[in-house]
Amino acid sequence: MNRKWLFLTALLLATFPETCRLVAQTNSPQPYTLVTGSELIDDCPICGRPTILAPMTGTFELHLLDQNPLFTRFELLNISFHAGTNSGPEYKVTGSGIYQVGGEVALVQKLFLDVWINNGFATTEALCSNTNIGVNGRWPKIQVSVDQTNGTPGQVYHLDLIAIPVPTVSPVGVDYSSGSVRLKWEANGGEFQVERAPQIGGPYEVLAPASTNSSFTDAGVLTNQPQAFYRLRQF
Repeated sequence: MNRKWLFLTALLLATFPETCRLVAQTNSPQPYTLVTGSELIDDCPICGRPTILAPMTGTFELHLLDQNPLFTRFELLNISFHAGTNSGPEYKVTGSGIYQVGGEVALVQKLFLDVWINNGFATTEALCSNTNIGVNGRWPKIQVSVDQTNGTPGQVYHLDLIAIPVPTVSPVGVDYSSGSVRLKWEANGGEFQVERAPQIGGPYEVLAPASTNSSFTDAGVLTNQPQAFYRLRQF
């Protein structure tokens, strides 16, 4: 299962940013991160080898270009994806793209990517677009699959992207009377798991199963120890 560390925080020592605004409400690029289910597919239509399916992680920035009553267009900047497994090839994906969402009758989406994909042996420029324009998921989550349009009979790439804004964390809440600590973050549709350690280097223990919750209260933790370090794991 793909997992990505989102932040590492020391209780009472870290200062967290305020909650971010929705992408459509700001001209500042919004960092996005891929979540579980994102995948790179490396296919060879003529050679008969098994299709390579590689779980993919990574980030990009979503920048508002323009919007009208029907459509909103964004630019994907600084795409940086990594795909692979322990036993298979690894891939690096970099580049940019254009994402459009909206519609007069039904909500549709279009994504065009101009990316460079390195498989460890060669780097290929892949021009990709989606054929299924239906929208899955609720904004600001982006879920879309694109196919390489300039592939060859010997190799063609497909990318399945499931992405959410990088969560931001509210200031840590401490109830000194009970010794409890409350953590809050923006979930944006992702699943998260809270872990804790007595030292920043670990070892970390899981405090709760992965869920879509956007907060967690560690009841009475400071009654037994002077400090605690937390990290939030994204699935």
